Amino acid sequence: MADVTNYTIENASGANVRIDLNNVFAAIQSSNSKSTDLASSQCVAGMPFLNTTSNILKIRNSANNGFTEIGSINTANLGLLPVAGGTMTGQFLADDSNSASAPAISFDTDTNLGLFRKTANVMGFSAAGTEQMVFDANGITLKLQNDLRFADSNSSHYVAFQAPATVSSSLTWTLPAADATVSGYALVSDASGTLSWAAAGGGAVGGGTNQIFWENDQTITNNYTISNGKNAGSFGPITIQSGITVTVGDGETWSVV
Repeated sequence: MADVTNYTIENASGANVRIDLNNVFAAIQSSNSKSTDLASSQCVAGMPFLNTTSNILKIRNSANNGFTEIGSINTANLGLLPVAGGTMTGQFLADDSNSASAPAISFDTDTNLGLFRKTANVMGFSAAGTEQMVFDANGITLKLQNDLRFADSNSSHYVAFQAPATVSSSLTWTLPAADATVSGYALVSDASGTLSWAAAGGGAVGGGTNQIFWENDQTITNNYTISNGKNAGSFGPITIQSGITVTVGDGETWSVV
């Protein structure tokens, strides 16, 4: 360790000049080490300095009005994250640009794919330089009519849900808290977005002029004509042949007589 007032070798006797030289060389050899930061009068821009109390290696900034910390000399790689990877002990802070075409967290061979900060508390996901999905306190939003896909066991095919091309007003459907207690029930809405399980309201078998259509709580007879219910206006009168048995979701069996 060495602490010199300045790095000037003053004119003096041979012995004093030698002492002055040795002090300056010792300071340089020890990176100007001292238990407290150097005074401004002892510093020049770019000077390295080691604080022996904290063991932090520093360098004097270009304005010569303070030190910039480099790292601890007692920690591998001075405590800096190596290019090859490592473990961080604090937050990883990325650029907060809201650019979807150049996301802040990206890849060296695919720089338009990654994550970016869309706005405060909103994370965006970009692919092909375009915002495809966002995460926020409300949940996950797929953009641009993108699919929500579920792949099969070997991921060769999938089933998907997709929003309509145009939505006039945002809508949320709330699922029931438990499964149906009877096999064959279907989800129905209360017209306010809350879904529940209920017996299927109707169905059809056959096709063309021979199509058979039924509704719950209807009496079905030969040449039966639907005259009420939601399907009457859609399909008009329907003639049903005899000798057919229809089983609905709640286990009831209706026979056409």
